[in-house]
Amino acid sequence: MRGHVRDVPYAKKTMTTAETKEDLEQLLADLLEEAHDLRMKYEAFSWFTEAKVAEFVLARKEFERERDELLNQRDHLALRLEQVMHDLGVMRSRQEQVHGQLVRVRKQRDRVRERVVALEESRAVRIAAVLRRFTRRS
Repeated sequence: MRGHVRDVPYAKKTMTTAETKEDLEQLLADLLEEAHDLRMKYEAFSWFTEAKVAEFVLARKEFERERDELLNQRDHLALRLEQVMHDLGVMRSRQEQVHGQLVRVRKQRDRVRERVVALEESRAVRIAAVLRRFTRRS
């Protein structure tokens, strides 16, 4: 029988049956106590592992929630950016139209001013002005 007390080279071969029985009972008690300690360590390790897994799951849920929130914000900002870029294009188009109208109005104003200057310098207008002053005095 391998593993028996009698097979261990350092075991005393001259033990009495009573001593052997007591030693076996003590050995059995020590083994049971060690098994109990191992079971308690396993239980503690199991609780520790369960707690860490629960922390991990909670942290992962929080991370996923934050990630989803950031993705939603990114999508919202992307849509907002598209709207702003579209609005900017519309505003630039409108600005170009207004600028074109402004250039046309300025040209028209300049032509009208030139026409007024030309009319004011004409002989007929000067004569009409003299006649008006003359008729007012009368």
